Amino acid sequence: MTIRPGTQKWLAVLLVVSFALTLVMACGGGAGVPADDVELVADGKSLLVGPCTQCHNLERSTSTSKTRDEWLATVDRMIGKGAAINAEEKEVLVEYLAEEYGP
Repeated sequence: MTIRPGTQKWLAVLLVVSFALTLVMACGGGAGVPADDVELVADGKSLLVGPCTQCHNLERSTSTSKTRDEWLATVDRMIGKGAAINAEEKEVLVEYLAEEYGP
């Protein structure tokens, strides 16, 4: 089979595009955790590891499964005992705890 010289270029382009599309599809095509959720997880985890471990270890904080309202009550209690987080950080932390350590 003989391939004309101009066709070789288009076949090469088609091969590269096909490979790129296959790679994108194999990697989820950009699907997954939305950027805002990734930031929430990163911020929530850093809040959990930071202020929460000033008084007790991480295992104590995460050893139980609680609803969002239960986590909110727990975080409010810890703030009352001196946990140094502001209102915005509190919301991020509660959302993170409810998502990661909820029922």
